[in-house]
Amino acid sequence: MASISINNVWKYYGQTPAVKDLNIECTDGSFVSILGPSGCGKSSTMRMLAGLEHISAGDILFDGHRVNDLAPKDRDIAMVFENYALYPHKSVFDNIANPLRLRGMDAATIKERVTGAARLLEIDHLLDRRPQELSGGQKQRVAIGRAIVREPKLFLFDEPIAHLDAKLRAHMRGEIKHLQRTLGTTMIYVTHDQLEALSMADMIAVMYEGELQQWGTPREIFNNPVNAWVAGFVGEPAMNFLTCEMRHENGALVFAHPNFTIPVTSAQAARLDSVGHAGAVRMGVRPDALAISLAKPEAAAIEGSIFVTELLGGDMLVDVQLTDARVRVKTSTEFPGAPGEACYLSVNREKWHAFSVETGRAYF
Repeated sequence: MASISINNVWKYYGQTPAVKDLNIECTDGSFVSILGPSGCGKSSTMRMLAGLEHISAGDILFDGHRVNDLAPKDRDIAMVFENYALYPHKSVFDNIANPLRLRGMDAATIKERVTGAARLLEIDHLLDRRPQELSGGQKQRVAIGRAIVREPKLFLFDEPIAHLDAKLRAHMRGEIKHLQRTLGTTMIYVTHDQLEALSMADMIAVMYEGELQQWGTPREIFNNPVNAWVAGFVGEPAMNFLTCEMRHENGALVFAHPNFTIPVTSAQAARLDSVGHAGAVRMGVRPDALAISLAKPEAAAIEGSIFVTELLGGDMLVDVQLTDARVRVKTSTEFPGAPGEACYLSVNREKWHAFSVETGRAYF
């Protein structure tokens, strides 16, 4: 096991920075996810950790020891790729055993490690098969088994289940998380899928355009995004955003919009006053922090009309048309509203957010 420190790391391709002044601390035995869209720098970070890419500036430390100049084979890591990288002419046993044979281990030790990893991954009955005889999920388990038998200090997973179907991805998320807990080895998992990061990781590094946007637990990143970009990227369905005017009415600070005027809480008002903000603000609210009804509630509500409804098994998503925007609400499948009907949305003010229109920075 290993603790990992990424200190002020930059990566340039020519004159273009792919990773900008990155700082991350991964504790020994933790499961860390690097999350972001394509081109955000997450795979470049992974490759620098593995020693496959040169570090333009900064330092990477394993257990306090600088590894910038160490070759990949000397870093005691194991990497799992999206495309499996299995030898098609070799059996499952031989694919898993390959790194051990390259190290010159004796046959008895190799057999013990391979069969132990295969039992852990529940593929011990497949050891005599070739990769072409396996399903996608089975191939991925073989690739993971090949990493396990090395008993490394650090596992690096580069979008390992991105191409699998939805049902198998859900299954493999649980399998990989259980595996990490069982082995207790530090694992860094790169993904563009925020559901994978939220459901699996102890800590998440959210990246965008080469920069670290937020570092925190899944709960912190979901409930307290530091800016509007993180808020919009993390969460499914995505957060709704509305530009509002912030003003005082009847002694209260309110968010005013053509479709509503709703006061903020006293704590939120104090927070906004402390940053000295006035004028426009970007209000954000997740679909499950809104409640929809056809009858006008007594409390302040958002007025709109139903645009479309989408049945999603145990939930229903309702798109509501406002004057200048459309918002999405998660509600019960029993909701009787139909497209074109007037409706009213109540906001859970403990779960809404406010962001700077200019910078996207979160006020609360």
